[in-house]
Amino acid sequence: MKLIYADPNPIPGTVPAALQMLQTVDALGETGIDVDVISPQVRNGTTPSQILAREISPQVSLHYLPDIRKRWFFPLASHRPYFFLAGRWIRRHRADAMIVRNLKLADYLLRLPHMPPLFFESHELHAQTFRESHPAATRSQRKKLALLECRERFVYHHAHGIVALTPYLLDDIRTHYGTPVSTLVAPDGVDLRLAASAAAGPDTHPRLLYLGSLHPWKGVEVLLEALVQLPQASLRIVGGSDVRIRELQQLAARLGVGDRTEFAGPVAPAQRFEVIADAQICLLPSTDTSIGGRYTSPLKLFEYMAMGKPVVAGNLPAMRGVLQHGRNALLAEPGSPRAFADCIRALLGNPLLGRSLGEQARYDARAYCWTRRAEHIGSFVGYVLNRSVVRSPYSYYGA
Repeated sequence: MKLIYADPNPIPGTVPAALQMLQTVDALGETGIDVDVISPQVRNGTTPSQILAREISPQVSLHYLPDIRKRWFFPLASHRPYFFLAGRWIRRHRADAMIVRNLKLADYLLRLPHMPPLFFESHELHAQTFRESHPAATRSQRKKLALLECRERFVYHHAHGIVALTPYLLDDIRTHYGTPVSTLVAPDGVDLRLAASAAAGPDTHPRLLYLGSLHPWKGVEVLLEALVQLPQASLRIVGGSDVRIRELQQLAARLGVGDRTEFAGPVAPAQRFEVIADAQICLLPSTDTSIGGRYTSPLKLFEYMAMGKPVVAGNLPAMRGVLQHGRNALLAEPGSPRAFADCIRALLGNPLLGRSLGEQARYDARAYCWTRRAEHIGSFVGYVLNRSVVRSPYSYYGA
């Protein structure tokens, strides 16, 4: 089988979405599928080996289209030139199907004639998250919401298949737009080889770790407030933009925990497992929102687990799909600094519990390797293409 994977953001890249896409196409290649990746030219010189810490699968071919955004002759950030060039490239090259995770691009390609079957990888309902972010919407915001709903309805009705990150996301797709013809629930994954190669640094005083982006729905503020109740611990926050880091630094100072909070900024993707290895307890304080509680399948969760670390996460549907309280993690009430502090305190006071949770998490992480995910996606695409079924038998494959 030959697939085209297209996205308007450069692949490889250092943001989580680009990391997820690179891991996905590399794993598809490792399962024996030929993959043509179509992306804009990478401007910062990042190479796949810098992300993967090894060469990308030889089954994967990277094809770069000119990126004219923000140039003197095209001073805009619009992806429309990429859409046009990608559509032309896809028409000229043979493929059995294409996989797209960008909603606008999927909408554009589905409207073109003579294109391969499109499988849409859904990471959120954009209309739903927009609704939650704008409860008192202005007229222009209501128009944008209507456009999002129209675009999502078209994509979910016309794509050959839908790959959703969580069963709760798929439930919401069905609720808002009806049931797509063929569906697969495929959580994100982890590079078990890279995790196995990471080594911990020297032991330090109790260190808590949050690794990932710092969007408000990630709930990092809860960790800073919890730290007030944990005078014996320090918190390391890795990732995020300069603007967001400054906001959280100001909050840490107001709470009196600035001297026990390290803002390390972004880390090279290939080094993330060393960062996790140095931590004692790993944290995921996602908020009780659709994107935080129902749609997310955090890369860092599976990476924490693969490193055998005790995890404290919010007690949310998306987390409960992977974690069980007292078995492979501790789950705390979302948004509650006291609940997170209580769970962290329990782990600090009982190292045996932390080791037990971490070892079970390491074992469970084996079900979420990227290659296994790719095998399910490849089987799903092949089944749909070969059977022309009304409904696919595929559903959730997790642990």
